[in-house]
Amino acid sequence: MNIPEEVLTKFEDFARLPKLVRAVIFSGVIGLFVAGYYFGIHQGVSEELAQLRAEELELERRLSGARSVSANLDGFKDELQSLEGRFEFALRRLPNQKQIEVLLTDISNLGKTVGVEIKSFRRKPEQLHDFYAEVPLAIELEGTYHDVARFFDRMSKLSRIVNMGELEMNVGTEDADETRVNVSGTAVTFRFIEKV
Repeated sequence: MNIPEEVLTKFEDFARLPKLVRAVIFSGVIGLFVAGYYFGIHQGVSEELAQLRAEELELERRLSGARSVSANLDGFKDELQSLEGRFEFALRRLPNQKQIEVLLTDISNLGKTVGVEIKSFRRKPEQLHDFYAEVPLAIELEGTYHDVARFFDRMSKLSRIVNMGELEMNVGTEDADETRVNVSGTAVTFRFIEKV
């Protein structure tokens, strides 16, 4: 291998320098290499490694959560079924718009069954809330006191929520066999508002 003459001359000039100067120059060159390595390679790799370790920890946390869900999957399925059942039950108690008419028919049939004559149903304006609406109904009925009481008792046992309020009772007809009362008031039922 041929080394150019001027390089050899530089090496000879370096060899003639005092030991202390050569040590300082040699230390400076080594320092430059170390600094170049540190700032050029090591620092970037170190930051990337720290970032990868953080990502690894996040992935391990997510994996642990997924394993936890996987281990409890049957429990979650049971809980979901329970919640769906409770939701269906709530929907039966809180009908949508179509089922209000069915409810009115049920109340009318209930009145006939217990011997109460329902003279009128009149819907009042609804009052909207977050997920439900109050549906007030002005109701007038006539029957004996005991039949009216039985009507209200059976209405309280309907699968749907119906609250009676603002009741006013008056004696309608009275004879030796029976006393008939006229009852007017407001029945309030509720309906589910479907978000679109």
